[in-house]
Amino acid sequence: MTLAEPPPGARILLVEDSPTQAAIVCELLQRQGYVATWKVTLAEGRQAVAAGGLDLLLLDRYLPDGDGVQLCRECKADPRTRHLPVILLTSSVRVEERVAGLLGGADDYIPKPYHPEELLARVHGCLRTLALQRELAQRAEQLERVNRELRETQARLVTAERLAAIGQISLAIRHEVNNPLGTIVVYADLLLGQAEGLPEEVRKRLEAVSRAALRIRDVIKRLGEFKEDRTVEYLPGMRMTDLRSPRTEPSGQ
Repeated sequence: MTLAEPPPGARILLVEDSPTQAAIVCELLQRQGYVATWKVTLAEGRQAVAAGGLDLLLLDRYLPDGDGVQLCRECKADPRTRHLPVILLTSSVRVEERVAGLLGGADDYIPKPYHPEELLARVHGCLRTLALQRELAQRAEQLERVNRELRETQARLVTAERLAAIGQISLAIRHEVNNPLGTIVVYADLLLGQAEGLPEEVRKRLEAVSRAALRIRDVIKRLGEFKEDRTVEYLPGMRMTDLRSPRTEPSGQ
């Protein structure tokens, strides 16, 4: 896999209270093909971030209305902006302040005054990391889609194999059962036709035999027409093929 490159025309927001510094940085970024915008205060920066569409935030530590680390923390805490790279800018040389910025979620830290080439290198590095994250997320989505399609295909194959097996079984059952079952039905009907001379108990049992035989024939018929793999709970935790006729919804009047 080739190393991802920053998106062309990456959109960079600079929050900086020095007009001179802002003009230098924005011109430097625009020469590289980036789309740079400039805000002066945390409040303005916060609104620009909330509007979305950014690829990188260059954030000064000390602004007229507060510490840039606060906005950095807000960005990293918000699911909508937590992947937005943040580079903190400051003239302070204190290690404690750099550590505080990094612990606040900053992806990089550039002390002022900074060399233009160093600034561009760090911007490029953060944008390249962002591009790689987006590429990985896209590939993960593609992989999930492929896995979902494979699971669906597997389920269809299992269903098709199950239906094919049921079809083979039903063919064997019809071949082996229909003939003797037909004999039972015929003789039961013949005996019931002469039921006047039979005891009441015998007549009731003959009727039960006839009903059971007809039910078996109906099940065998439905088994041969089985097209949909439906199951029903037979016992708790155990399911079996549902051979009952599908229920039909009453038509609207």
